[in-house]
Amino acid sequence: MKFSRKKIVWLVVLAVFCGLAAGVWFGVVRPRLKARQDDNAARLASDSADMDRTFKVRRDDLIIGLLQGGYVNASQKHKLALQANYRTKLLWVIDENSKVKAGDLLAKFETDELKEQIENLEIELDNLKKELDLAIESKKIQISTNAADLQAAEESLLQADDAMRKYRRFERASKRDELDLAVVNAEAALETAQSEYTTTRDTEVKVTKDENADDKKRKLLKDAQTKIDEKENALNTAEDNLRVFRRYDNPSKLTRLFNAYEQAKLNLRKVKISTESKIVQSDKSIENYRRRIKRTGDQLKRYKDYMTMMELRAPVDGVVIYADPDRRWGNLDVKPGIDINKGQVLITIPEMSNLVVDFDLPEQYRSKVKVGDRAVISPDSLPGEKFGGAVSHIDTLPVNLVVWDSSSPKIYKSKIKLDQQSPKLVNGMSVQINIVTKTIPNTLFVPVEAVFEDNDRFFVYRGSLTGPKEVDVTIGESNDNFVQITSGLEEGDVVYLYRPYQKTQDSK
Repeated sequence: MKFSRKKIVWLVVLAVFCGLAAGVWFGVVRPRLKARQDDNAARLASDSADMDRTFKVRRDDLIIGLLQGGYVNASQKHKLALQANYRTKLLWVIDENSKVKAGDLLAKFETDELKEQIENLEIELDNLKKELDLAIESKKIQISTNAADLQAAEESLLQADDAMRKYRRFERASKRDELDLAVVNAEAALETAQSEYTTTRDTEVKVTKDENADDKKRKLLKDAQTKIDEKENALNTAEDNLRVFRRYDNPSKLTRLFNAYEQAKLNLRKVKISTESKIVQSDKSIENYRRRIKRTGDQLKRYKDYMTMMELRAPVDGVVIYADPDRRWGNLDVKPGIDINKGQVLITIPEMSNLVVDFDLPEQYRSKVKVGDRAVISPDSLPGEKFGGAVSHIDTLPVNLVVWDSSSPKIYKSKIKLDQQSPKLVNGMSVQINIVTKTIPNTLFVPVEAVFEDNDRFFVYRGSLTGPKEVDVTIGESNDNFVQITSGLEEGDVVYLYRPYQKTQDSK
């Protein structure tokens, strides 16, 4: 079959046109369609994202409150510690978080050293009682000895007094009379001798033929004179004896007898003082033994009482918590072998039947919160769970948040009473507290993220057909999530929770 020249030309033109059309489709039209589809998809995605970051203004009751952190606390905790005033070691302790019943054994303390001390005290007490008995017997013997010593001293005084009285009344006069009589007798003898001398001198001597009268007379006179001399000497001696008695012997003996009497009196006084002192010493010794017996007995009783304190038992049903959960610093690291002193809290068992919520109210919010304000408690470990309550206590005076740091913020220790106890709440659980301080009825509000500030001006980005539009608003009160709008918006308006032009500005 032969083609005409004209047909061939049309076929060539048709082929060229088809080629040009295919080139335009694949080179221009198709890429533009794909780009438009991608742009539409991106726009849809952006719009979907913006819908998640917008808020539709609504009218409702706005709750004004304060969001604070706190923790669940038992209004009554049984804090168990060693009550004995005795340093010992922890021998055994139940595991923490164990559930226990009233009366269950919780901990044991080391008692070997305490038992040894009790045995030593028992021995010491027995010895002291024996020594007391000996001291009492010794006192009885001392009393008997003292009586004998007193009797001997009193007899010595009586004898000295009798001797002095006897000498004064009888012996002195008798001795003086004896000496006076001796003088009288000596004087009489002297007078007789003198008379005999005179008689011899005046009398003629008879002699024999063999004798010489003068010689014989001289001899007789000489003998008479010798006798006179003897009598004079005897008189002098008697007078001297009387004189010595009066001047020396009598005063000396009186002094000696008086001194003996005074010495006997002094000795009696000394014996009395000595006997009284010995009795006092005996009484002191006995009293000292009795005090030591009482002191040792009291210590023994106290140590025996300590033995009954060497175990800790649960006073109520509950869960075991180590140490003191209310104490921030200085708690024991509870484990067997640690040293334990009196009063150191070892175990705490909170009563779960009456839980409260403790929180620290910052000083700047004190004027906004009062006793009786309602509160909503949200436990951190129970998402979605909420519990009602009311502020039941606010301390009168503030304290530092950090006790030892005077520059730390001031807070008021406060409590919330739960409307109803729940087994889901346990001691020590961390919670968020939303305290309702005020409710604004039937008002417009938006999230705080939707309101922006420029100096004293507040504005939002409101959605419109032409896109986001910046609108000035007047705000009222707010809580941690929402702010009241008093003018500038209407119910149903959509506001952006971000600056919608920020993305464009960031991309430039």
